[in-house]
Amino acid sequence: MRRMFIALLAMVLLAAIVVPAYALDYEEKPDIAVSFYGSNYFERGDQKTLTLVVYNNATREKVEYDNMDEAGFFGQNEDMLFTAYDVKFTLEGNDCIEVKTPTQSIPALPPMQPTTLNFIVKISDDAKAGKYELNLKATFYRIDGLKTLETYPNPFNPSEPYIPVQQQIQYEIVNGQETGNGTKTYVYQSILKKYEIDYIKVTKTIPIAIYVEEKSVVLEVVSVQSEDLIGKGKGKVTVEVKNVGDKVAKSAYLVLDTPSGIEPQGLGLQSQGMSSAMPAGMMPGMSSMPMGMGMLMGLPGMGGMQGAQLPTTSPLSTTKAAYYVGDLKPGETATATFYIKFDVKDEGVYPLHIKAVYLDEYGRLTESESTTFGIHVKAAPSFDVVDVKSSVFVNAKGDVTVKLRPSTDLKDASVILTAKQPLSVLSAEYYVGDVRAGEEFAAVFKVKAGDEAKPVTYPAEITVKYRTMDEYFESDPVTIGVKVNPKIKFEVYGTPKIAAGSEKVVTFTIKNVGNFTVREATARLTITDPFSSSDDTAYIGTLKPRQTAEVKFKLSVDADATPKKYGLNLEVKYKDLEDEWAISEPTKAVIEVTPPQPPYGAIALVAIIAIVAVAYYYLRRRRK
Repeated sequence: MRRMFIALLAMVLLAAIVVPAYALDYEEKPDIAVSFYGSNYFERGDQKTLTLVVYNNATREKVEYDNMDEAGFFGQNEDMLFTAYDVKFTLEGNDCIEVKTPTQSIPALPPMQPTTLNFIVKISDDAKAGKYELNLKATFYRIDGLKTLETYPNPFNPSEPYIPVQQQIQYEIVNGQETGNGTKTYVYQSILKKYEIDYIKVTKTIPIAIYVEEKSVVLEVVSVQSEDLIGKGKGKVTVEVKNVGDKVAKSAYLVLDTPSGIEPQGLGLQSQGMSSAMPAGMMPGMSSMPMGMGMLMGLPGMGGMQGAQLPTTSPLSTTKAAYYVGDLKPGETATATFYIKFDVKDEGVYPLHIKAVYLDEYGRLTESESTTFGIHVKAAPSFDVVDVKSSVFVNAKGDVTVKLRPSTDLKDASVILTAKQPLSVLSAEYYVGDVRAGEEFAAVFKVKAGDEAKPVTYPAEITVKYRTMDEYFESDPVTIGVKVNPKIKFEVYGTPKIAAGSEKVVTFTIKNVGNFTVREATARLTITDPFSSSDDTAYIGTLKPRQTAEVKFKLSVDADATPKKYGLNLEVKYKDLEDEWAISEPTKAVIEVTPPQPPYGAIALVAIIAIVAVAYYYLRRRRK
């Protein structure tokens, strides 16, 4: 015969009765434990977040119910017994540590479900290095027992307080065979009407250890002096920094980070109140030599750390300069002078960042936090084009005079002219020296216009080069117009006549209708049929604007030439304003050919001979 063990599970009363409080007892009641997430180490002056992990370390070991009603109520929800309710956490500060976060609350903290608390703490600047203990006060409620329980009557059998809903038997299995031992389980339900639970308030103080370390090397910018800080130029910045930390920066380098468009270069460093810690062979003044920021093999004082990489810099920084300053002790200052090149144009205050890269007390390569300071940079130099004059002619050289007015003082200024074909700049740079802001100055250039040039205005660019510190820079180019004048013109007056079949010296009047005086001018007549000449050139000499001169040519005309007006090309070769030979555009010289004239000389000779013969005849007859 099998032995049966009967267990009552999840019982809830049905009878409409009020049950008095019972004594509930269980082990490992709700409790609060704390651990750190992240670091609990701080430095003087820090204001950081302290992160605590809090959790309820209760576990179910043993629960003793006083009666079936209590077991039925809590049996299937025992987590209620091990949960901390209405949990509040208050972190208390002290004279050196201020807690800025108020009390934090958690409605319920189930067992083994950790949660994080973030407290902002401020470490006093006067706090000494060491261990500080803060108090974390935690208050919560836990269940003490079932105070009252009220249910509705059993609708099926009012005399029975419980409603049976299920029963089952589970036999013990041994070696794959059922044994005679088994457990019969009865499951009952009830209809809950009302209940009350007793709670106990628990208060707990948990010590929280905070460690204040010596403050690392911290740079404070004491003063900033600047000189010639101008866009598109080069200036000088002298920065004095102080180590306001608690530790010594051994074999320190000062690193200057700059935004894009600003490039620093070191000039030199000197320290005040510092011990002489420069490596052997590193003489004063040598620090003016820029040190690279790559591998540390070439950094004095760090040669034994070959292969070590410098810490990465801020993403803002794209350019940096580093210089050796030796050991920088707490309270000591160092002064660094940097040349800075600016590839920016706009005026404004630009941020720079300076930090120390050094060896700490353990010989580890360390860098301080960057300290930001601002420098005021003037706008890049610009200039106004006041006037442009051109004496350039087609197929000739000439002067282009540009008058400019700068926006700022400039040293060793030069003006550069660039142009494209058909213009050729023969003297591209014109030195003007030092100029003052707002004062006009002129630059003159030699420019030649090719034979294919047209008498129009061609674009060219003007750039001003100037010196700041020891380097030269150029302004943004400005477009100007260079006017090309037409070739000088000459007008020919007069229409000489010559009879067909004759030879004659013809005369023309030439007028200079250009804008400048020509010298050593010679007129040349292009001879075509029916003309011929043994002398087709005539010297003019100097001819001023609007001045005229006569030129003579000896021409012969064929006897069978058609009587009419003929046009021959006449060109003038001359020296221009640049003492260069030039040839004018051809102009027409008009000559009128007339019909051949009768041979009046022969007729006269025959007449004379006839008269003599007649006279001789009469003379002889008279003698006879």
